[in-house]
Formats: sequence, C-alpha cells, structure tokens
Amino acid sequence: MRTQVPDTLPDADAFRSWLRQSMALLSLRPSGDALKLGLGRNTLQHFLGKHGRDMTLGTASRLTADIGERARREGIEIPPLPRLDLSGGESE
Repeated sequence: MRTQVPDTLPDADAFRSWLRQSMALLSLRPSGDALKLGLGRNTLQHFLGKHGRDMTLGTASRLTADIGERARREGIEIPPLPRLDLSGGESE
C-alpha cells in the first residue's frame, strides 16, 4: 500500500495562483514581461485574467523553469509549485 501521494501537476486554478504569487515576488508584470519569459504578449494576461482559461503543459513547464531560474539568480524564495491531492482531487 502506498503511503505517499506521487508528485503531480496542479490544476489550472492552483497554477494560476502560484504564478501570480511568484511573479509578484519577482516583480514581473504579465503585460510587460511575457516576452521576457518567452511567451506571446497576451499569453499571461489571458491566463491570469480569465478564470477557466488554460495553458499548455509545454508553456507551463517553460514558465515554471524560467521563474525558478530567475528566483535562484535573484536570491528570492518563491513558494513550491502546488501538487494535486489525488486522495481528494484538490490542490494543496
């Protein structure tokens, strides 16, 4: 019997919340810094501003890696990426 829940991806709302918080800690703005993060000009604004909006796994992965690297480089601690709780279907 498994005692630990394996690492899983967060749902879109949990990722959206983590992304907002992490960008704020790094002083990044969705409208002004999307291009610096390797995204289209409106990608972040649409994802962050519209509940129910989704993002591809590849984009989320690139974004997570870039934010993590920026945080390390700037010495800023960002929260860990939330995990999906497989026992109840809600994010931690």
